[in-house]
Amino acid sequence: WYQRRVRGGMTDAKDRFSQTPEAYLQSHHVVSYLNHALTSLHTVKDSDPKLQPFRYLSDYFARVSAGNHVIHQEYSYVSINPHNRASFVKLFWKVYKSIGNHGDLLTAKEYHALMQLLCPDFPFTIVQSAARIILMDDAISDCLMAFQDFLYAFQVQFCYNEFLNACRELYLSLSSDKGAAGGGTTPRLEGVESSIFLDGITDLIANNSYHHPSIRVIHRVLGKSLKASFYTYLLGIANSDTINASIGVLPKKGQCLDAEATAKSSKSDS
Repeated sequence: WYQRRVRGGMTDAKDRFSQTPEAYLQSHHVVSYLNHALTSLHTVKDSDPKLQPFRYLSDYFARVSAGNHVIHQEYSYVSINPHNRASFVKLFWKVYKSIGNHGDLLTAKEYHALMQLLCPDFPFTIVQSAARIILMDDAISDCLMAFQDFLYAFQVQFCYNEFLNACRELYLSLSSDKGAAGGGTTPRLEGVESSIFLDGITDLIANNSYHHPSIRVIHRVLGKSLKASFYTYLLGIANSDTINASIGVLPKKGQCLDAEATAKSSKSDS
């Protein structure tokens, strides 16, 4: 089930039988799910002695398979693997898509407040990074964003957070643009050489175990011009239908709102 749900950057189906049992369990995070399930079972059974353990475990893994297992969980569990992260993105979309249907615009802090209703300790830093994909500016606390724009930026930032953070550090080292305030760093908007940036990203993927987008898509994004800014790179990834399909939880960007809301939006644009 897990291999069907999470496709990008994971082991191909044809290779799964060549794995050792230990490697297979690790690649599908089975042990972490079992640990969480048994801990939850122990907690629930204390208040319900008649609870049937095998039925509880069956229901637990059915929820995991359907992606309905991350609501009101701690961030350490929500972010533990790609399937949980993608499931949280889907949950956020399903619960709050009425915001997009109504055309409401929210700030990063307001989106973060909504996220905390689903995951109380969800970090603001990831929401802030997602907002910067759209706004390309550090002063974003009061800037308004459409739900659809934020949703797809958040999806790639959360699902590939460690990889994108490493890409940002690589970009900063190439641009050598050190911010003055507080020792911070700011990516150059004018860009760096695309080929050098791509070579560095290829090395990151080869030498680390980051969950990452398709390298073919990254090649297409960075191959469009001789220079690429970090924000252009991020936008290319966030707007990629191929990457969205590989994560597998959201429809195409133009189809994430209800049909009625999409029709109203089209009329207003015309």
